[in-house]
Amino acid sequence: MRTNTQEAVLSAYIASIGKRIPRDAAQDAAELCGLANSLNRLNEIACNSGLTERQERRKQNLQTRIKAVLEHTGLVLNHFESDPRGYAVYLDLPDGSYNSFGGGECGYGIGR
Repeated sequence: MRTNTQEAVLSAYIASIGKRIPRDAAQDAAELCGLANSLNRLNEIACNSGLTERQERRKQNLQTRIKAVLEHTGLVLNHFESDPRGYAVYLDLPDGSYNSFGGGECGYGIGR
């Protein structure tokens, strides 16, 4: 359920920026949440047993793909988080909204 909420929020922000039509904004939001969830799973593996070389490359590829989607949509990356207890990706939304204990400077988290 949390992913659906994150997708809806991101879709609305992407569409409000005006770079994407609502249908494309929804697809971009779903892709971002899926990539962030995959990144979070790798963060859990890294915490529990460490990453293999292949998993390290996958993590780098996921981060690169997330940056590309964000650039395409007009959203801004705040930071990636490697702690599996939190969100994997934090964004700076246009109105400064946030959903974590880090406050506005931490951003809006997705990927859990």
